[in-house]
Amino acid sequence: MTVFECEDSSDGIFTGIYDAWASRLGHANVRLQLQGMHTLELFTQYRQVVPDAGKAEKVARTIRRKMGEESYQIIFRAAMAKSGEKADCIYRTLVQGLSSHISEKEAAAILEHLTDPAICKVFELSRRVWHEAHHYMGFVRFSELKNGVLFSEIEAENQVLPLLADHFADRLPNEDFLIYDRAHDRCLLHRRQRPCVLVRDVRPDTSFSDREEEIQRLWLGFCRSISIEARENPALQQQMLPLRFRKWMTEEQNAFPLHPPLNAPCI
Repeated sequence: MTVFECEDSSDGIFTGIYDAWASRLGHANVRLQLQGMHTLELFTQYRQVVPDAGKAEKVARTIRRKMGEESYQIIFRAAMAKSGEKADCIYRTLVQGLSSHISEKEAAAILEHLTDPAICKVFELSRRVWHEAHHYMGFVRFSELKNGVLFSEIEAENQVLPLLADHFADRLPNEDFLIYDRAHDRCLLHRRQRPCVLVRDVRPDTSFSDREEEIQRLWLGFCRSISIEARENPALQQQMLPLRFRKWMTEEQNAFPLHPPLNAPCI
């Protein structure tokens, strides 16, 4: 057995898929795993995969051409999940989806075969990542830095920053903003009227502007003013706004403790 050890990123996993496929060792004789995620095994050869944007793009292009854009998005989101199994599950899924023995129509529908353990895992991971990204699209709060840049900090379980890029770039096209993911030490940068860029190992300087405190005070006053005490429903509030998302929200940091939940109007 030959194990290809990949970096925990979409480029790293897609490069590992390219190298494993090109090795011609046979799909049954290779396995993909993330670097540092498993103990060494006897009678197993290990190959370190160096992320290569060119190889990763070739794999992505092939998936789009043979399996369709929707299947690619599902697989890409699965690659962003927090899971030690994802690399090999994606590889096993592509072995079936990119087989020369099936038509493009069958390839596009391969992710519907949820009785297959690998395909089912890819679908499950993709859904989990999308749900977390969807939450952050609503729960991200920006603060203004001294240089005028809008700053937000999150602590995501999965690597959701690539999924947030288009959402916030579309809504804030004329703003310079950055979203820092503390859990993965990555930063999403956006300059006005330009595409977003993902940067690693950068901790931004969070010196806030003089008017930021006043803006936050006004926002907190708004939150209090819309609160309806008679309709307070802590259980529903926690369901709609889970505790793990509140740590970096302006409403929670400045005025409201995590317990009890934010006293916002919920019926």
